[in-house]
Amino acid sequence: DLANVYSICPWNPDMYGLDVRKPEAQLYYDSLMELYASWGVDFIKCDDICRYDADTAEQEIIMLHNAIEKCKRPIVLSLSPGPALAEKAWIYEKYANMWRITDDLWDKWEDILHMFERCEVWQNHVSEGCYPDCDMIPFGKLGKGFGHEWTCNLTFEEQKTLMTLWCIFRSPLMLGTELMSLDEQTLSLLTNESVLHLTGHSHGARQLRRSNEEVVWISKDNEKGISYVAMFNLSEKEREVQVEIRE
Repeated sequence: DLANVYSICPWNPDMYGLDVRKPEAQLYYDSLMELYASWGVDFIKCDDICRYDADTAEQEIIMLHNAIEKCKRPIVLSLSPGPALAEKAWIYEKYANMWRITDDLWDKWEDILHMFERCEVWQNHVSEGCYPDCDMIPFGKLGKGFGHEWTCNLTFEEQKTLMTLWCIFRSPLMLGTELMSLDEQTLSLLTNESVLHLTGHSHGARQLRRSNEEVVWISKDNEKGISYVAMFNLSEKEREVQVEIRE
C-alpha cells in the first residue's frame, strides 16, 4: 500500500521505494527500526538509495535516519550502491554514517586504480561517524555465493596498495570472504596493526599529488603529533617515489 510503483530497483525488480507523500511512510520505517532494535541490530545497509538524484531517495534517507533516532538504539546506517553523488554529500553526512563511493568493487586492478580518484573527491568528507565507503575488501576466496569460487586475482603488492589506501583514507573495512580459508600472507595484511592504526587514530587525510605513475597521501596522528605518508607506485616497474613534507 505504501510502495511507489514507479520507483523500482533496476537490478532487483521486486524491490520498490516508498511513496513518501503518504504520512504512513515514516510510520513504516519507524516500525521497522523498532523491530530491528528489539532484535539487537547494530548495522543496517540500505541498498538502491544512495546514488539516485531524486527527492524521494533523499526523503527516504531522512526517514530512515529519523526512525533510527526514534528507536533510541545507536544503529549504524550504511547507504548503497555507489558511486555516491558528491553534490549530495551534505545529505549523507547529516543523515547516514557510511555511503558507498564506488559501484561494486571486485578483485581487478583497474577497480583499485579508480579508487584513488574517488578518494580524492571524498577526502574532505571523512569525519567521526561519517565515512565514505570504498566497498568491501575482495581478498581470499571469492564468488562462492554466485556458484563459482576463485582466489583473489590481485597480486600481493596490489592487495597492499588497497589496504594502505583504505586505511589512510579511513574507509570502513569489511571483508568479503570465508575467514577460515584465509592464507597466512593475506591474514598478515588484514592484521597489520601499524596500518590498521590509521583507521581509528589519525585524521585529516589528504592527497598531496596524483599522476598515472604515482600517488602520495598524508595524514596526522590524533595523539602523537606525527604525520603518516603513504606513497604509491602505480607504474608497472620498480621506481622511486619521493616527497618533501614541510609542516
